[in-house]
Amino acid sequence: MDTSFLPDDDALLAALEREGPMNLARAVAVMERHDLAGLVLGDPLNVFHALGHWPQIGRTRPGQPPGTFALLARERPEQPGLVTSRFLHHYSWADGRDRRDVALWLYTHLGDEGDEAPSPVPNGPVLPERDPTRLTPAEAHRAAISAQTAGAMIAHGDAGAAIVAAMGGLGLWQGRIGFDHAVIAQVAQRHDHPGTMVQADNILREIRLVKSPLEHALMARAARSNVDALNAVGHAIRAGATHVELQALYRMECAARGNTALFLNVDRVSSDLSRTKVVDGQTLMLDGVSQFLGYHGDFARTVFVGEPTRAARRAAEAAAFGWQAVREKLRPGLRYSEIAAIGENAIRAAGYEAAIGFGPHSVGLAHTDEPGEVHGGFWRKPDIVIEPGMILSVDCPTLDTGIGGSAHCEDLVRITETGCEPIHPLHEAVIIV
Repeated sequence: MDTSFLPDDDALLAALEREGPMNLARAVAVMERHDLAGLVLGDPLNVFHALGHWPQIGRTRPGQPPGTFALLARERPEQPGLVTSRFLHHYSWADGRDRRDVALWLYTHLGDEGDEAPSPVPNGPVLPERDPTRLTPAEAHRAAISAQTAGAMIAHGDAGAAIVAAMGGLGLWQGRIGFDHAVIAQVAQRHDHPGTMVQADNILREIRLVKSPLEHALMARAARSNVDALNAVGHAIRAGATHVELQALYRMECAARGNTALFLNVDRVSSDLSRTKVVDGQTLMLDGVSQFLGYHGDFARTVFVGEPTRAARRAAEAAAFGWQAVREKLRPGLRYSEIAAIGENAIRAAGYEAAIGFGPHSVGLAHTDEPGEVHGGFWRKPDIVIEPGMILSVDCPTLDTGIGGSAHCEDLVRITETGCEPIHPLHEAVIIV
């Protein structure tokens, strides 16, 4: 794969200062399909997807009801809305951006005390300025962005009233509106919203299936560093190394490349507590996931530590052969359910006896980033039809035990109009140490 076209980190950050990564054309099409007039979003992941801004509280207090919200109207997706506190607008949103395309509704305290008419944003600095001539660059930028809102009729006393005003201002107070957090529906109900509120988690995942050019670039950046980090761990393995030592090494290798490690599966073991040691002659799979600016890399390879058993060697060959056969067939219109049959038929026709699982999944802002469906009370992936613009992984692990170890082969590919192409450099299927 030619990676010379990939933007550097500064270019990606600059793009996120100007826009959210969401594929807006896809968002409009999905909203039309579900007859939604718009979206009101509070989950930090969805706010980031819409606006390119990860709410600060979402990082430090997971599970807490949101205080920052993004709004998208189907008729004007290029003019989103933001609801946040005046303090967080100054202290978090302003950093690194000047988004005059985003309509603002600011509030001064959390809660929903009832209807409040808009009032002007207070004049003067948000935080005391002892000497305006000695502001740091960050302080000066924040002050300049905050000054743009001074006196504007967009302030509200509480968050609930600000959400209501923002929905009204963007034409979302009637009709079917998608939401992603219960507090949004509660605010709408409390204020007698005349339309229908629709839980939109699956709808948002449907939007995320087909990615924008910026998302493709972010995914390629995340995947490239993840591949390099996992390969570094694979080549460092020696007999006697423990699983926790390899996981720690993976975290360091990811960090050295600007990624944040999420998990490393070593020989089918993902536990952070496993002190099992690698032994000479063992074959083992490494499956690593890390993220860059929220976007996931996902990559797996097999490692031979010394001389493998014949069964393990054949399993590694089967996993790689099956993935190549699947990769050659991936194209728009193919269903998830057809992928396993392609891989299974290919390895059987080639004479392999190994049991290999062929599991497709979308990758993006989540490791498994597609809509789900309830089946007997449990969540499962539906039989999705592949579309151009998707980023897809097909897990190809060996399922047999008692063969001298485990094997796996996995890459990330972008679905094109006629097939697929890898979003990171391809490597040999087996690392030999």
